[in-house]
Amino acid sequence: MTEAIIAVIALLVGIAAGWWLASRPVAMLRTERDTARAEADERRTKLAEAAVEVRALQVGQEERDKAHARQLEELNTRFEALAGRVLEQVQERQKASLKEVLAPVAGTLEKFQERLGEVEKARQEAYGSLKEKLAFVVDGQEKVQSAAAGLVTALRSSGKAAGSWGEQQLVNTLEMAGLRAGIDFSVQTHVAADGGGKRPDAIINLPGGRQLIIDAKCSLNDYLAGLEAGSDAERLAAMKRHAAAVRGHARGLSEKAYWNEFGAAADFVIMFIPGENFLSAALEHDLALLGWAFDQRILLAGPINLLAIAKTVALNWRQEKLADEAREIGKLGADIYSAIAVMADHLVKMRRNLTETVGNYNDFVGSLERNVLPKARRFADMGVEQGRKPVVQLSAVDVPVRTEQAPELLPSAAALPPAAE
Repeated sequence: MTEAIIAVIALLVGIAAGWWLASRPVAMLRTERDTARAEADERRTKLAEAAVEVRALQVGQEERDKAHARQLEELNTRFEALAGRVLEQVQERQKASLKEVLAPVAGTLEKFQERLGEVEKARQEAYGSLKEKLAFVVDGQEKVQSAAAGLVTALRSSGKAAGSWGEQQLVNTLEMAGLRAGIDFSVQTHVAADGGGKRPDAIINLPGGRQLIIDAKCSLNDYLAGLEAGSDAERLAAMKRHAAAVRGHARGLSEKAYWNEFGAAADFVIMFIPGENFLSAALEHDLALLGWAFDQRILLAGPINLLAIAKTVALNWRQEKLADEAREIGKLGADIYSAIAVMADHLVKMRRNLTETVGNYNDFVGSLERNVLPKARRFADMGVEQGRKPVVQLSAVDVPVRTEQAPELLPSAAALPPAAE
């Protein structure tokens, strides 16, 4: 690269010299040419020397760069070794310090691990127990489903079985409300009538001697057919038949006119349907059913409504019982007051007798001291032996009888009417 620079410089110098020579005479040009050649040779020599020096400088620079690179590499090696030793020392100190810091954490982690093991063991035991219980629940659910299927089959196959189930649901609802069978309500009470005997399913005894008649009606075939229907049209038709069956039961119950056979009965009869879904389905597909039944003096009621009615009756019975007890307490209080009045009368008589007795006693003592004892002392004066037992000294009774303080015992109370014993 240096030789190229020198050649470019020489070319530029030659061009400049040629241009300058062309503008001078030949002699002068030759003289100047020779001078220029000498100067050029001198300059070429200097340039060669400069090139040699530059090359020497380049070689020296390369050697210095290599030496510098070796020094850097050596310094890097030393620094890495020193840094490694320092890092090892720092790491050792940090490890020791970190062990001290993490010692409590390690203990806590060990306890946590132990507790976690206990929790896991308890979880496995609980999971096993839960698995057993779930198996038991599944088995019970299967039994319930089987029993429900059997119940549905029995209710469908036999109207008597459906009726018995409805009557049992009626009794369960009344007992759930707190009414007692045989006391607050009776079942299957037979009453003779002109057209034959009548037997309502239940009669609730109301306070005041009134009665509430309840008859259970259970019609499930059409309702179950609606649930199992394959299309909306079939379901609608089955539900309409179900509503018509409920209306028919209400009409038949109205024709029995229980309110005429039971003189103390209310002027309406409750028709119990043992399922809110059965009643709601009938009311949904026969909107006028509820009002029509009430016009027939029939009150349609599911378990919830009947439970509310029975709860109200039970509450009335409790209020009636409280009223009876209050009346009994009042009567007992009057009896006690009469007995106290009789005792006060006896007390007055006893005080009067006691005062009279004390007066008689004092008179007796006075008569003894004035009349009897002076005469008896004359026997001693006449030398008559007095006996071994001396005469007891008697004194008058000076303790007054306590005066009555209660207003009922004062003389003003005599104006009150006398109480009979």
